[in-house]
Amino acid sequence: MSIAYQALRRGALIGALVGVSAAGLLSPTLSQAAEVHHAGDISYLCGGVGQGSLKALQARAPEFNLGFWMVEGPQGAYLADVPIHVMQHGKTVAQFTAGGPLCYLKAPAGRYTIVGLHKQQERKIEMQTGNKNAYLRW
Repeated sequence: MSIAYQALRRGALIGALVGVSAAGLLSPTLSQAAEVHHAGDISYLCGGVGQGSLKALQARAPEFNLGFWMVEGPQGAYLADVPIHVMQHGKTVAQFTAGGPLCYLKAPAGRYTIVGLHKQQERKIEMQTGNKNAYLRW
């Protein structure tokens, strides 16, 4: 092997490693993207943008006791960045912006009202802990 060829090969290898490192910085790992947040007594995890993220999120469903989707239109297009209020007995017990179409919550046992706002239209669903398949539909 010539010295020029070895240098070219070494440069290509370094370039590939830099590319892999940059890709890691630009797209967080699933564990980073699926971070549990807390609001009062409620823990929540929202996401599901992209097939890999959705599968990773659904794999964590057993950790939670409430779950709901946010969808729009007749085809059920997934929504993200929806402001959410979790209410119990008429009082807001948690509020957050859902980062994806699927949210899981861990809440004290009971009945909750989930309120979402999308395009200035409010939607509400009533949920009992244990229900992980409800829909806020616009």
